[in-house]
Amino acid sequence: MSVRNPMRLDPRTKLALLFVWALAVFFSPGLPFEAGMMALTVVFGALCGKARLSVAMFAVYCVTMGIAIALARVNLGIFSTLFNSFFLLVRRVFPCGLLAAIIVSTTQVNEFMSAFSKMRCPREVTIPLAVMMRYVPAIREDWGYIKDAMRMRGVSPTLGGFLRRPGLTVECLYVPLMMSALNVADELSCASVARGIENPAPRTCYLHIEFGAADAAAVAVAVAVLVSAIVLRIVA
Repeated sequence: MSVRNPMRLDPRTKLALLFVWALAVFFSPGLPFEAGMMALTVVFGALCGKARLSVAMFAVYCVTMGIAIALARVNLGIFSTLFNSFFLLVRRVFPCGLLAAIIVSTTQVNEFMSAFSKMRCPREVTIPLAVMMRYVPAIREDWGYIKDAMRMRGVSPTLGGFLRRPGLTVECLYVPLMMSALNVADELSCASVARGIENPAPRTCYLHIEFGAADAAAVAVAVAVLVSAIVLRIVA
């Protein structure tokens, strides 16, 4: 469910899209407008080669909003206020969350670094960000290995297993994870220094990064959505 030639955008364009999308959600006049934003995000994901992720998230969004609409028609007292507040937060986070997931999954770390370098961002910002973006996938991989090892020892890495044997679960899960996190942090720091992350010379990138027609079209659509949200909010 991915396009043959996925659309490639400048990382700076993607960051601008995320910023504009957050503003549009803030000025959103209501659920129908946010649903339209979610649909546009799904189209954007499909064009970027992440159709499966986009459709799956859109399905979860539709189910969640269906539950929210159904609960809104039932008087549950104080729980109605709690549920409505929760679903209001979810429906506003979903469009930006999906867009952020698409951006992160379609942009390499060196692209982000080159984009920040061209934006004249200080290294105090770019270096921690680069380490963080490489740190999370490494920890996720180790998390899977730890859970596989737990299953081989007959320990369930689930909430039920934790409730049945909390001490053993903590020993088999969180202690190795903490040690792995420390080792990964040291390895990433050494690897970054070895690759010249602190080199003051201008950064180069194998991939060509420039603002093209696709970037202009994406920004134009995002700005149009933001303007529509503001106008509809004022009219409403």
